[in-house]
Amino acid sequence: MQVRGIIFDFDGTIVSQEIDFKEIFLEIRKLLLFYKLKEPEKHLPILEYLDRVKRLNGKKAGKFLQHARNILLEREKEASKNAKPFEGVHQFLRQLKKEGFLIGIITRNSRIVVKNLLEEKEIPHDLLLAREDVKKVKPHPAHIGLMIREMKLRKDQVIVAGDHPMDVIAAKKLGVLSCGVLSSGKKAEEFFDVGADFVYRDITELAYFLGLSKLPDGKIEHQLLRYLLKKYCRHDRSVLAGPGIGIDAALIDTKRKILAIKTDPITLVSKDIGTYAVTINANDIVCAGAKPRWLVATAIFPSGTTFPIIEETFRDISGACQKQGISLVGGHTEISPCVSQILLCCSMIGEKMKNARQIKRVKPGDVLILVKQAGIEGASILAREHRQLAERFPDTVKKAINATKKPGISIVKEAMLAWKTVPVIRMHDPTEGGIAAGIAEMAECAGCGFIVEGKNISYYRPAKIFSDYLGINVSGLISSGCLLVLVPEKYSRKIINVYRKHKIPVSIIGYAIKEKKVLVKKNGILDELKFSATDEILKK
Repeated sequence: MQVRGIIFDFDGTIVSQEIDFKEIFLEIRKLLLFYKLKEPEKHLPILEYLDRVKRLNGKKAGKFLQHARNILLEREKEASKNAKPFEGVHQFLRQLKKEGFLIGIITRNSRIVVKNLLEEKEIPHDLLLAREDVKKVKPHPAHIGLMIREMKLRKDQVIVAGDHPMDVIAAKKLGVLSCGVLSSGKKAEEFFDVGADFVYRDITELAYFLGLSKLPDGKIEHQLLRYLLKKYCRHDRSVLAGPGIGIDAALIDTKRKILAIKTDPITLVSKDIGTYAVTINANDIVCAGAKPRWLVATAIFPSGTTFPIIEETFRDISGACQKQGISLVGGHTEISPCVSQILLCCSMIGEKMKNARQIKRVKPGDVLILVKQAGIEGASILAREHRQLAERFPDTVKKAINATKKPGISIVKEAMLAWKTVPVIRMHDPTEGGIAAGIAEMAECAGCGFIVEGKNISYYRPAKIFSDYLGINVSGLISSGCLLVLVPEKYSRKIINVYRKHKIPVSIIGYAIKEKKVLVKKNGILDELKFSATDEILKK
């Protein structure tokens, strides 16, 4: 971990206090009119307003500015009487100090007020920079630049966290990592729209990024994965499509042919693990508009494994490859005490389909289609892993155990039908995190938002029955076996008819919107899509 210093905003980030800046502004503006000074033409934050008044009026503004700053200081002092640190902040900051992180605080507020609060509330910190310490305050990056120098760190060794988009804007101007926090009521998209690297509910959740809290099992959350991909994935011009959220296979142009490359581990199942591995990787390859061709498999077995189990795994992989015309061309096999069950990680390579047409630009009104049903894979895993389901729903469990084969978790046929029939904007097969995470990933990949009709999402019936019984959210249940296809509106009816002709379940579940958020309509009410990178199966 390179980050050694955290630069926090103060008001709204570390402490909660009610400062009515609108009321203060009106009081100062009234004072300006009393002094009969020139007024800035546009509305500005108080500090910028005072700076503009000074430039407009020169020395004439001297007494007014002194009076106005006194008003601001007195109102800040009054508000500080009721200020209190957010829940968990003391413990989190003490933990940072214990682990050797430097804690800097930057604020547009007065030094004397903030310093007194830090001492009175015993808030751990190393350095404080207030508005008196720089010529220009946030969103100008002067505060951050000076703090980095005071900390004696490099830009890549710090992260800035604050409750206002201006904190992120200031950090981005210096190329510094930034984190928006929602502790004062701002919305996540307000931070992401200005380039935030992370957004958390409050500063204590930074513990995940900083390594002070353990990550939950399953996929890592999108923003952590996005950070890793942005920082560590470098490629040359031969890479037409590199890694990204909702992009599950790379496209490589070898000048002769375009290759699609994908790797994925199988960890949630042990029975039919070879079929799972081949199918999941083939699904991602075909979603990139390519035909699966070659497979490299790494199989790690737990201590005590017998040879027949290893042979069965190879037989399973080979059989799945033969069904799809895929060549198993290499890999690695070993027995290791580092795993408690079989870990199978496969890398698949495919060739770009010649006639596959992709439209890169998404437009409002483009149609989001769900092919087959959500929850097929999840239902099969639940049926295998939860004995109480067999006792309560014996017939449904028998059906669900074989769900990986019928209706099946492969969407290769369904994806190829789309590529051969119409131009496709994006295609994605939901896996961990279920249909909800799949839709969110599709939105990020396409650079748009969606309005989704919740009632149009079709769930595999055993998945719904098991989820309701176990008290889990079926929309977050691992869902290999269904396919999301985003197509221009004018082609939607054509592809729908093709799927119906082949007797494949299909439905229009949503439409693209310009605003980068996913809204779900239920009972006529729109609400933001709730999803998690951690699959529901791992919560039981």
